[in-house]
Amino acid sequence: MEHPLFTDLHSHLVPGVDDGSASVEESLDSLGALRAEGVGALVTTPHLLLPRLATDADLARELALHRAAFEELADAVRGRHGLPTIGLGQEIWAPDLSQIRRVAKRTDVGYNGGHYLLVEFGFELQGTHEEVVREVVAGGRGIVVAHPERYRYAAGTEPLDQMRRWRELGALLQVNAGSFNGYYAHANPGAERLAWAMVEHGLLDLISTDHHGMRRAGVSLLEAFEALTARGERELAERVLARAPDQVARATLNGDVGSISPPPGAGSSRSP
Repeated sequence: MEHPLFTDLHSHLVPGVDDGSASVEESLDSLGALRAEGVGALVTTPHLLLPRLATDADLARELALHRAAFEELADAVRGRHGLPTIGLGQEIWAPDLSQIRRVAKRTDVGYNGGHYLLVEFGFELQGTHEEVVREVVAGGRGIVVAHPERYRYAAGTEPLDQMRRWRELGALLQVNAGSFNGYYAHANPGAERLAWAMVEHGLLDLISTDHHGMRRAGVSLLEAFEALTARGERELAERVLARAPDQVARATLNGDVGSISPPPGAGSSRSP
């Protein structure tokens, strides 16, 4: 099946900084597997756990650690063929207003230091977290809510209604590829149902891998593309796996679109 080159906006392939890839070699293996399945570019997003970084100095040290490890990986990638183009971002754990204010205006935080922030609220939601979305948008930045299909919503909250409210406030919603095939059935039993409900109700903006290192079944953008296409959603699949994530990755701090250099041989791809 022909498909466009995909852009992945959520992964943990910066070696040795979080619970993702443990080494440069592991990251290179994962990048090669992703490229073989059609990923042309990715912004990898190590965890930035703000509640565990007590001071601004702690935050600065963590960001410097991410940057140094990413540069080591980028040096290893440079000159190799058969790998995606890579950039650096963060998956920011910001459960409340006080935490997101610490990073919302930092130019060294965001996808490629650009316009959009990838934010998670914690799997056990404490309220609506709408103040986090408002703060980012009011500050002139964009916000991508990480894997809302995997959250456990507060009692009495209809998940789709809450997702719709985040979007009304200006957020984009990013679903994990594995949610479409039951990959999270043990940890998040409702994720598959919610992912497909988001498709049905027009709440899906982006699909990413949330890849954590060693290649494993269930985190494939190609598998998500094929699953959506099999249900008659090819146009949606192309938008949320290729066009929209590419635009997010290339958006600069002032909202303009910059560029991610395409990998060698960029163009349409075929499934392996």
